[in-house]
Formats: sequence, structure tokens, C-alpha cells
Amino acid sequence: MPNQLARFKRRQSLAEHEVVLAALAAIARRERTTVMALLREAARSVVKARTAEPRQAETLRAMVQQLAPRIPARFKTAAQVARFKRAQREFDQVVLDLNLASPESVQARNSLVPSRDAVRMIDFDNAHAAAARV
Repeated sequence: MPNQLARFKRRQSLAEHEVVLAALAAIARRERTTVMALLREAARSVVKARTAEPRQAETLRAMVQQLAPRIPARFKTAAQVARFKRAQREFDQVVLDLNLASPESVQARNSLVPSRDAVRMIDFDNAHAAAARV
């Protein structure tokens, strides 16, 4: 039988869990939110704190990248395009919020043209001059 007075006891009592959940419920009521929203907030702050360490951030980044939305070979409807774009925006926002990617890396991943290539506008002045005359 393990020593019940051990300083580093890993098992937590049901009473301890109950106290923590009751405290969360009280905070949620006071802040007019849900316990789940508070748990999500806490989970995100734990991930953000862990990404401060470069090695752990790289491990998390690799794991999270596997969950990125994959573009299908072909879209059949406009609704499929909209759903993919929404999923990609939501994924990008979470990755940015968790400090798992920089805005530049997100832009490079989502861009059709590599950022090292210069974008050239052909006949830009004439197109705008015609629009200004109208």
C-alpha cells in the first residue's frame, strides 16, 4: 500500500477535483461564461507557455501541422470552397494565437506564389488611368 502521507503522491482525491470544479463553476457564473470556455482558455495558455521553449515548440509545430486542412484535388461546389477556406482561416488563427507559427510562415504556406518572386503588374498604369477617366 502506498504511503498516504507521501509528499509527491500522484493520485489526486475526488474531493480535490470537486473543489477545483466548484471553483471553476463559481468563476464562470461571475464572468457569465461557461466552465468549458474557462478550460479552453487554460489549455491554450498551457500550450502558449510550452511554446516558449524552442525544442518543445518545434515538436508541437510538427504535430499541429499534421492537422492542417488539406486542399482537395477538386472542389465540386462553391460551398466546399467556402468550408475549406473557413477551416484554413480558423486553423491559421489558432496556430498564430498559440505562437506555433509566424505570420510570414502562414502567408508563405497559403500563398500560391512564393514570396521570393516579384509580382509584376502588366499595363497597370493604363488600366487605372482608364478607370480614373470614367
